[in-house]
Amino acid sequence: MHVMSFMKLTENGRRLVENFISLSVLKGFDFIIPLIILPYLVNVLGIAGFGLVNFSLSLAVFFGAVIQYGFAITATREIARCREDKQKISEIFSTTMTLQVGLSLLMLACFSIIVMGLPFFHEYLSLYFASLVFIIFQSLFPAWFFQGMEKMKFIALLSFFSKLLFFIFLLSFVKQAEDLIWVPLLQGLSALMILALALYLIRYKFDVLYILPSWNALKMGLYSGHFAFISQFTPNLYNNATTFILGVFTSPAVVGYYTAATRLIDAFISVGTILSQTFLPYLSRFIQQHFAFQTLMWIVGAGLALFMFLSADLLVLWMFGETYQKISDYIQWLAVSILLIFVVQAYGTNFLMLVGKEAIVRNIALYTSVFYLFVALALIPVWGIYGAIFTLVMARATMAGLNFGYYVRYGRALREGGRVG
Repeated sequence: MHVMSFMKLTENGRRLVENFISLSVLKGFDFIIPLIILPYLVNVLGIAGFGLVNFSLSLAVFFGAVIQYGFAITATREIARCREDKQKISEIFSTTMTLQVGLSLLMLACFSIIVMGLPFFHEYLSLYFASLVFIIFQSLFPAWFFQGMEKMKFIALLSFFSKLLFFIFLLSFVKQAEDLIWVPLLQGLSALMILALALYLIRYKFDVLYILPSWNALKMGLYSGHFAFISQFTPNLYNNATTFILGVFTSPAVVGYYTAATRLIDAFISVGTILSQTFLPYLSRFIQQHFAFQTLMWIVGAGLALFMFLSADLLVLWMFGETYQKISDYIQWLAVSILLIFVVQAYGTNFLMLVGKEAIVRNIALYTSVFYLFVALALIPVWGIYGAIFTLVMARATMAGLNFGYYVRYGRALREGGRVG
C-alpha cells in the first residue's frame, strides 16, 4: 500500500486532505509565530526574563496535563466512531467537559497550596497564577470534539483569530522587561476567547446540547481515559520537568537559552502533530492503512530533523543575532528528537492506542518518564543545560524504540491481514 493510496478521491480521502490543510493552517501559525515572537520576547524581556516566564509555564503545564486527562485520544476516538449519532455525541461532549471543569477546579486548589505554601515561589506569585489561568483555558479547549468530527478547519480558524489577537496585544503591551506578567495574561485572554467561540460553534453549528451527565457516566469517562491520561501525562515528568529542574538548580538565563532551543524544536515537531491528528480519526476506523501512514511519518520526520541540524546556525543568527548564537549548539543536539517524536506518534498514538494496547503505551510512558525524571535530578544539578538536553533526547529515544518494538510484535497480524492480538 503506497502513501498516495490515502489520497484517492473518495469521501474519506477528501476529508483527510481537508483536515490536513486545516491543521496545517493551525500548526502553521504554531510554526511561524515562534519565529516572530521568540526573538521579540528574548530582546524585550532579556534572556533571563524569557526564562522566568517559561519556568512559570513549566510548572503550570503539569496541572494542565491533568485537566486534559488524555481526552485528546479517548474523546476523539469515541466521537469519531459515532459522529452520526447526535445524542451520543452530546453525551460524550457533556461528560468530557464536565470532567475537565471539575479537574480544573481541583488543579487550581492544588496549585494554590503549592505556590502559596513554598517561599521559593513567593517573589513572582502573580506570574505563576497568570500562567496557570492561561493553561487552564488552553486545556479546556475542546479540540478533541472537532478532531473526532473530522472538522479541524474550525480549530484552524479559531486558533488563527486567537493567535492574531495575542500577537497584536503582545506588541501593544509587552515593551520592557517589567511587562513579563503580561505574556501569560494575554495568552490567557486569547485562550478564553477561543474557548467561548468553540463552545458557541459546538452548540449552534453542530447542534450539540449539554446534558448533565450521570455519576456513572463520569466514572466511566475517568476510567476509560486513565490509560491515555498516563501515557499523555507522564512525558511531563521528563519533558517539562527538565525545564523546571533547570530553573531550580541554575538560573533564569539558562532556562531562557534552553527553552528558546526547545521551542524551535517543538515548532518543527508540530508538523508531526498535524499528521498524527489528521489521521487519528481515520485510522481509528481503517487501521489497515497504517503502513502508508508510518512511511510518511518516517520520511517527514527524518527530513525535518536533518534540516534543523544543518540550518541551526543560520536560523539562530537570523532570529536572535550573534549575541545568542550558542542557542544553535543546543538545537543541533536536540534535532534528532524531532524524528523520535514522529516515531512515538506513528506507533504509539496512532497504532497501539487504536488496537486496544493502551496499557502498553501507558507503561512505556510511565516507566520511561519516571526513570528519566531521576536521570534529570541526577544530571541537571551537575551538567546544567547539557544534562537537560541529554535527558530529553534519551527519554524520547527510549519511548520511540519501545513503541516501535511493540508495533513489530503486534503489527505482524495486521501485516498478514488478520486481527491484532
